[in-house]
Amino acid sequence: MDASSAITLGIGILVSAVLIGIGVLQWRSKKPVGFYSGEEPPTEKQVPDRRAWNRGHGMLWIGYGSIMLACFVLAVFVMSDPLYKALLMFAGGIFPVLLLVIGHNALIKKYKVM
Repeated sequence: MDASSAITLGIGILVSAVLIGIGVLQWRSKKPVGFYSGEEPPTEKQVPDRRAWNRGHGMLWIGYGSIMLACFVLAVFVMSDPLYKALLMFAGGIFPVLLLVIGHNALIKKYKVM
């Protein structure tokens, strides 16, 4: 492994660890969590099943971090073409954001009482 691959992998691990950490904190939170998109977290009255709400959001963030980590590891250890490495790492950072938004909206429809 060359220096650029080691640095890339280190950054990928660090960013993924932060995202997974956010997920774990949301999973274990006692109060309803927000989505970090600028919207206010719901109140206890708006989310009767706080545990399911928090676990759902925690799993979204843990999934995001895991997908990103997997893409970085694949890019460093499996891919040989620099273009494919870059595309895989880009996709690993962008594609899961769409899944986060879709998942968050699904959780709102399922658990949030307006």
